[in-house]
Amino acid sequence: MKKQKIQIITLLAAVVLLCAAYAGIRYYNNRQEEKEAEKEKAETITVTDFEVSDITKFSYQLEGQTLSFTKEGENWHYDGDSSVDIDEDAVETLLSKAVNVTAEETVTEYDTLADFGLETPSNTITITTEEGNTTLFIGNQNEITNQYYLKKADSDIIYLVGSAVATGFNKTVEDLTAEEEETETEEIPQEESTQTEETTEEIPQEESSETEEIPQENTETE
Repeated sequence: MKKQKIQIITLLAAVVLLCAAYAGIRYYNNRQEEKEAEKEKAETITVTDFEVSDITKFSYQLEGQTLSFTKEGENWHYDGDSSVDIDEDAVETLLSKAVNVTAEETVTEYDTLADFGLETPSNTITITTEEGNTTLFIGNQNEITNQYYLKKADSDIIYLVGSAVATGFNKTVEDLTAEEEETETEEIPQEESTQTEETTEEIPQEESSETEEIPQENTETE
């Protein structure tokens, strides 16, 4: 009996030790993950840092034309034609490409912006919030990393960023216009025209009564 108690106590102690070891390993792994996340965050270079809901106005260039949109209340309007019904979801999807943009590399020493396609940018994106305007110039694509060169108007730093912000602002006004809901019109079948058959009842003509010729009596004069 005493031996069984000792075995049970030993087993319980082993279980406690295993639980403690598991907790320690899990804590260590979590700390390592946190350190890696902190390291990545420290290495991440912030280009833009705002939310879509913060944006009150934006513009970009497309085929030599500047498209500008302004938010009034909860609705977006195209500045070129206020009668256009803008698709709010399409605009938010577009703007999501320009918020919280990060870069992995920067270029701080260079001779000319032309080397990066930034002397005459392929696109100029301007975002307006309560904090002011943020203008992004889009340059050439890096052939090795497939990333794009980007420069902010208020900084001399050139960033290497992903393609989302560089290629995402290529929507026409029609692409951002809400689709008209099609109202299904129930087709009412045309009533078949009832042809009124004119049944002309032929009334048989009464046979003409033949007039019997009454023979004239020959009156003989005696």
